[in-house]
Amino acid sequence: MDKYIIVFCEGDHDIAFLSRILLICGFTPYDKKVKDFITPLNELYITALKNKKIEDSKFKFQGVNRNIPYVVFKKDEILVIFHNLGGDGNILNGKANDIMNLYLEQNDKVLRKTKKYEVLNYRFLYFLDADNEGIDKRLLEVSNLLSLTNSLEHYNIVEKYDYEVGCCVFYNTQNINTYGKLEDILLDLMISNNEDIFKESEKFIDSKLLSTERQRKFICTNSEEKPDGSIQFKKEKSIISIAGQLQFSGSTNSVIIANSDYIKKDDILNSQVCNDIMKLFH
Repeated sequence: MDKYIIVFCEGDHDIAFLSRILLICGFTPYDKKVKDFITPLNELYITALKNKKIEDSKFKFQGVNRNIPYVVFKKDEILVIFHNLGGDGNILNGKANDIMNLYLEQNDKVLRKTKKYEVLNYRFLYFLDADNEGIDKRLLEVSNLLSLTNSLEHYNIVEKYDYEVGCCVFYNTQNINTYGKLEDILLDLMISNNEDIFKESEKFIDSKLLSTERQRKFICTNSEEKPDGSIQFKKEKSIISIAGQLQFSGSTNSVIIANSDYIKKDDILNSQVCNDIMKLFH
C-alpha cells in the first residue's frame, strides 16, 4: 500500500455516510481477516482484541472498541481505516490522538526490526459535527489537539514531518453561522424527490412530541423506576429513522443511511459537501 488513511468519526452514522461517498469514488470493502492485514497493523489489532472486555454492565447494547477498525475500504494502493470513537467527546479529549500514536508507533517498530526507514504513509482525518460551536472552533480544537502552529483549514490536508492530517466538520449549509450536524447534510440529500415522505415524517413527530422527562433513558428495576441522564431526542435523527422504517423495518439509522435509495449516486455527485469530502481521500 502507498497510503493509509485513518479516519476518526463520532459514530456509525458518520461512517455509513462516508462509506456511501467512498463507494461512489470507486473504493471497495476490504474484508481481510485481522491476521492477514499488513504487518505490523495485524499485530496492533490482535493486541487490541486480546484486551477487549466482554462487558455491558450499563445496558448500552451499543459498545464499540475504539482501537479496532469499524470498517475498511481499499482503492488501488490506498487503504481507508475507519475508527468509531463513540462521540465527539472521545475525539476532543484526546482518545483519537491515542489511537493515532498507536499507528505511529508501528513505524518505530518497523524501523527497529528492518533497520530501514520503510515507514507506512499515514493520513489522519477527523470528522465531527459543528453542533453549536461552529466550524472555526471545531477546527481550532482539533488543531490544538495536534499541537499545530496554525489552525487547520476545512477540507485541506496539512503535512507534518511524519504524517498528514485533515479535518471535516459537518454543518448545516443553510446556516450562515456554520452550525449544525451530519443530519442536516443527510436530510439535504434525502429529501430531494422524497419531499412528501419526509414532510409527513416531520409532521408525525411534531404531533406526538413527548415531555422532556420521557426523552431520557428509563431505569426500570425491582427497586426503582425513573428517568435518568440527558435528553436523547434529536428531531432530525428521528425524521430519518421514521422515513427509513418504510424501507428497513427495525433497522438503525446507520443501516438506513448506508442502504436507502433516498440517497442516490447523482445526489452525492451533485453535492458540494460530498465533493469536498472526496478530496480528502485522494
